[in-house]
Amino acid sequence: MNTKRAVITGIGVIAPNGIGRNQFWDALKAGKSGIREISFFDTSGFPTKIAGEIRGFNPADYMDGKRARRMARFSQFAVASTFMAIEDAHLDRRSLGNMDTMIILGVSTSAMDLIENQHKIFLKKGYRYIAPYGVISATPNVGTGEVAAALGADTEMLTVATGCASGLDAVGLAFRKITCGEKKIVLAGGADAPITPLILAGLCASKIMSTQNSEPEKASRPFDGKRDGGVLSEGGAILVLEELNFALSRGAFIYGEVAGYGEAAETVSANPGRGIRKAIIKAIEDANIGIGSIDYVSAHAPSDVLLDREETDVIKSVFGDLSRKIPVSSIKSMIGNPFGSAGVFQMIGGLLAINEDIISPTINYEVFDSGCDLDYVPGKARRSKVNTVLVNSHGFGGANSSLLIRKFR
Repeated sequence: MNTKRAVITGIGVIAPNGIGRNQFWDALKAGKSGIREISFFDTSGFPTKIAGEIRGFNPADYMDGKRARRMARFSQFAVASTFMAIEDAHLDRRSLGNMDTMIILGVSTSAMDLIENQHKIFLKKGYRYIAPYGVISATPNVGTGEVAAALGADTEMLTVATGCASGLDAVGLAFRKITCGEKKIVLAGGADAPITPLILAGLCASKIMSTQNSEPEKASRPFDGKRDGGVLSEGGAILVLEELNFALSRGAFIYGEVAGYGEAAETVSANPGRGIRKAIIKAIEDANIGIGSIDYVSAHAPSDVLLDREETDVIKSVFGDLSRKIPVSSIKSMIGNPFGSAGVFQMIGGLLAINEDIISPTINYEVFDSGCDLDYVPGKARRSKVNTVLVNSHGFGGANSSLLIRKFR
């Protein structure tokens, strides 16, 4: 039984449409897309030539340049967004080791940029030319270790890998660590850098990527009748979660409170949406609130032809007649799908919606789909009272997670 409360006091975010909390939130409110033509590699021969690349990010602004060069890109995102979150929470990172702290990072693809590059070198020149730090830097848990090393803190750490749900699951586990009394502070979130030739090739082969290359900013179209697939992206997002009394004792600003968390596997293809429905119900029951208390749903909705419709059906199933009255939007219309960090980006959008009573829009929603007929906040941000937000995340392999955040009282 949960006896303590977990609140969010710090936000760090590196997204395709904005680096830092303010840039990211301003972009969401303005309906600004971060989808562009891929510049990382030659896309000749690929049917999809667009992605949500992070532009203007210099890891040396956040960490030692030499160490950064040895890191995979996702580790750079993890360290930089952690430093942002700690600064935002007004914590002294040098004293974190004395505060009963833990680091939980969600990853999906981890270090594919480094792995693919080192494999090319190996095939061309042999093992003697492989970077000696390459294998270590490519392990999925190294991002968590890089965060701990950068902080110089004597702390516990954990890595979560549940596909696109990884980041949200990391926050969910942080919530449980705090509410059961194990930890006072947990740094939790997700980081991924999956824009690589091999990953893009695999996704294109699966025919789940948008090929609307002529207008990149309009390619990600959740719930829209002309959606033809998702858009790959990257980024990092870390939150500082604290036990309520500890946060109050140091006078921390509180963005909001984690109220409930649920996760479920989806293993029966004949009953699509069963997993996300179960996760939503578990999160609501965990929060001990009624469905009428939810003011906004931040949808997983990756602009996939089937998944967007399935999530719509699940929302209708859970909320019944209320589903027509609850705003539902997908920020993936602006940022694409950054895999393991996606759910945490959604959380940040939800937390800032709670603080400003503004719901970010689903851009590029122009053509009605009879199977997607809810209020998707099309085109423009909306002023609306927001006290409680439901965040949904679905991962490859059948992982489904939902998390409830609410205004702190």
